Amino acid sequence: MKAIIQKDLRENLKVALIGLLIFSLMLLQAYQSCISALVNMLNGSYGQSNSLQPLLATNLLTEAAFFCAIFGAGLGWLQTRNEAHLDLWAFLIHRPVTRTEIFRGKTIAGLCLYVLGAGLPLLILVAVVVTPGHVAAPFEWAMVVPLVLIFLAGVAFYFAGLLTGLRQARWFASRSFGLALAIISSASVFAADEFWQPLVLIAVAVLILATAVWGAYQSGGFYRGQPVMGRLALIVAMTAGCGGVLFVGVGLTFALVIQPLSHRSFEYSNYQMTRDGTIYKETTRDGELAELVDLDGHTLLDPKTGQRMKRKEFQKRLSYGGSVYTTLKQRNLNRNITQGSAYFFTLWNITDKTLWYLDRHGKLTGFDGRTRKSVGSLDPHGADGTSSSEPFLLQPDYNYYYNGYNDDSRKPIATAKTVFQADFKARTLKPVFTVTNGDDEIGGYAGINIYADENGQKKSVLVTTRQTVQLMDADNGRSIFALPYQPGYFEYPQVQVSFLQIYKRATNNSTAASTNKYAVWFKPDYELNQKAHWKMPTHVLWLGPDQTVAKTAELPALRLQNDDSWPDKLATALLPPPVHIEFNKKIYGAWNLFSFALAGICAAIGRNLARRYNFSTGATIGWTLFVFLLGIPGLLTLLCVQEWPARENCPNCKNLRAVDRENCEHCGEKFSPPETNGTEIFEPLAKT
Repeated sequence: MKAIIQKDLRENLKVALIGLLIFSLMLLQAYQSCISALVNMLNGSYGQSNSLQPLLATNLLTEAAFFCAIFGAGLGWLQTRNEAHLDLWAFLIHRPVTRTEIFRGKTIAGLCLYVLGAGLPLLILVAVVVTPGHVAAPFEWAMVVPLVLIFLAGVAFYFAGLLTGLRQARWFASRSFGLALAIISSASVFAADEFWQPLVLIAVAVLILATAVWGAYQSGGFYRGQPVMGRLALIVAMTAGCGGVLFVGVGLTFALVIQPLSHRSFEYSNYQMTRDGTIYKETTRDGELAELVDLDGHTLLDPKTGQRMKRKEFQKRLSYGGSVYTTLKQRNLNRNITQGSAYFFTLWNITDKTLWYLDRHGKLTGFDGRTRKSVGSLDPHGADGTSSSEPFLLQPDYNYYYNGYNDDSRKPIATAKTVFQADFKARTLKPVFTVTNGDDEIGGYAGINIYADENGQKKSVLVTTRQTVQLMDADNGRSIFALPYQPGYFEYPQVQVSFLQIYKRATNNSTAASTNKYAVWFKPDYELNQKAHWKMPTHVLWLGPDQTVAKTAELPALRLQNDDSWPDKLATALLPPPVHIEFNKKIYGAWNLFSFALAGICAAIGRNLARRYNFSTGATIGWTLFVFLLGIPGLLTLLCVQEWPARENCPNCKNLRAVDRENCEHCGEKFSPPETNGTEIFEPLAKT
């Protein structure tokens, strides 16, 4: 086995070195893109905050995923394809080692080359990021996890490449179907909700593909002659490939052919409030304004023309304000560690070339954008003026996209008990609101600018706790209004405030008029409302000049009208019956019956093929059940993994018989020897 390892290392080292060079250049270019994004954001441009940390940058992770996939699959394919010629294969397997040892030797060599070509550049990148002065963003070792998962997914592609080079498939395209399982494991890195999910999926994919490759070595790449575990692994890998091909094929057919020919109406309604406090229901159909009516159903008319009001004119009359989502029931935010920087930090502010981050531990840390080094942190203070260990509250995916044009050096930030006005230019924290009730705590907050008078804007902070909703003056902490949080935050987590009238600049000797009227919206939780069959209304409270409730209203829930069209239902019906039942939740629905009927037809075809080629009774029953459960993907898997030998008429019973058998499967008669034509080297022995 040592000789095999040395041989493969020597033959494929140049492939690894080429991969090392290419991947290093790709990572260098991606790192430079992150530095350019930092410079642009320091100059006030708009950008993604995760691009400031190269280990979490979307473009770097995407490029790394593509390279590890291509390099791993290519390395595995080249390692086996060179010996796919029958003479070279015969020379390989006749070495004085078992086929399992050959598999182990080639795998060890291939993985070493993969580590050299893909692992070494990633290791250098991590070393650069860890060194202070290279990246102006927080770092912790958990940030390496996405790259580690991407690297491990490349191992699955390596075994898929080995399988592609080894398989002796009747359909040449089906040789690459093993790549589907690796593609799924790689895609899970960017889509899973928890770190362990892609890790488990990658481990399962590697185990299945490695077992399938081991089985292929035992039989020379054929299905027949493999051990049971090898055949089962190959079936699973091919099923994933067939399912992927079906998914892509059906998706393209419906997207390019059926969907353009079938009209699908998309309708959406929502409530809007104008500055005079009137609520209107706005209905949009297929992207166009279809209806604009008040709560009594009367169409809103333009007073200038007497016709239906246009959307552009209506938007001029809308009130403005802000909203807060109370996070008390999901205080421990479930963020995906592999999806950008939101799990680790959010970019809170950029002032004087200093970037301030709120990390996942609730700590506010600053980095000098010029030196790319930490400049310290801003800590909340307790009642005695000393620093407090209480962390700042996290916001769900806050500030993923950073807009430097609208940035302000003063922003609110809160702990569980106190809301602060942070002045990042002076690097100070000023308390604006503090919870006095020991059982109460802050659930959400948002800074809102009020156009207060002719002199400009006035800063305010909307704060929600377990018990109250308050609008505070951000400069002096004065309460503008305070309301009980009714209904509660669990059922109604979103609170919105609308400013009904605003100050206007004085013109032509007229004086500026003002009012203190507000409207407060309590909006229900979407999932709870869905479970309640959309029976939870939106509560609206209008506040008078004395900040007391002047009137209330309950607005019926408006659900999205987006019923599935028949192409969508037909596409779902093409899926295997168990998946279709999970989608529709109705076993006896029309499309479910269609799915079962289609699966039955596929099972009948599979059973007929098994009997035609004289499968054993157990194999016939197993394949029939397998095809019935998986439908079209199951039938495609049967066609891909099995070898289908040619058939000729039996001279004895005249039935078609497989040519790879010594006896006819119908009558048991042996094949007759071929007719002599004078070119035979050996003649039959004659009795003397």
